[in-house]
Amino acid sequence: MKFSVVIPTFNRRHVINRAIDSVLAQGADELEVIVVDDGSVDGTIESLAKTYNDRPVRILRNNRKKGPAGARNTGMLAARGELIGLLDSDDEFLPGHLAAAAGAFRTHPELDVVFGRARYERNRQPEDYMGPNFERKLTAAPKLHSDDSLTIFGTEFFTHLLQYGCWFNLSTVVLRPTAARKLMNEDLRVSEDYEFWVRLSRIHQFACLHAPQIRYALHDENLSFESAGSVADHAPRLLRALQVILGYPQLNAMQTRLIREQMAEVLFDWAYRSSRRRQLLAAFRLHLASLRHGRRRANLWAILKLPAMRFLPKNCVP
Repeated sequence: MKFSVVIPTFNRRHVINRAIDSVLAQGADELEVIVVDDGSVDGTIESLAKTYNDRPVRILRNNRKKGPAGARNTGMLAARGELIGLLDSDDEFLPGHLAAAAGAFRTHPELDVVFGRARYERNRQPEDYMGPNFERKLTAAPKLHSDDSLTIFGTEFFTHLLQYGCWFNLSTVVLRPTAARKLMNEDLRVSEDYEFWVRLSRIHQFACLHAPQIRYALHDENLSFESAGSVADHAPRLLRALQVILGYPQLNAMQTRLIREQMAEVLFDWAYRSSRRRQLLAAFRLHLASLRHGRRRANLWAILKLPAMRFLPKNCVP
């Protein structure tokens, strides 16, 4: 099978070579690496052109900065492979990743999207960052088939993703061109991958490889929600993705409820963090918005406590 691996990048000259080298080391008979530069100003393109001038690496450049979804779309549209792998520029494929994915697609031709576990590392040392969460959600997912190496999900995987959110890493994903060319929503700058998987799962079959497929380096830039100085930069974008999903046609009542519960959770967390910063009016409004989508008791209780918070030490929340 011929593989195309799409790597979007923006000012990652200092790390992207590791990502590219991990793809080239896969040993696939037919392989192309498509690097899509989204407006870097750190010399990324010049460096890559020099380093990989005799390797199967294509370097594309967006004429205007389009964000992660737009950069991946550029690469997926240009891909010539029978299968398309996705890789972020600060991640690395583990040995055998593409071979394992190819084996899954050959054995189960009905599959359209395959993902797997990630090995999380900080400073090249393993860290159990998402392990328990991944195991819990994999166990809860609806299954058609499962063996020692692969789990194939049933038709209710769409509803499962609405309930549990995105619990697998984008860089582990390999998909057929028919799925890839549904394209990511370029209006989304956060959770664009989650919206893509949810949309694809309505009509395409997903599976999970049990073995770790990538090395994922933990650092402040890829932990943006927890490390951001203001969640106000992140939460509205996440809510936008959920609003897009809420607009899908033919959602049933349970599916609509699950999306609204996610929206209530995002708003509640945003309100909580606002209250910790003594932004009490903003917290009040956010709790009201959260209440409209769900979590009625928790929001009402939080609203009742807000007046007393003016007298508590900063960052001390009961």
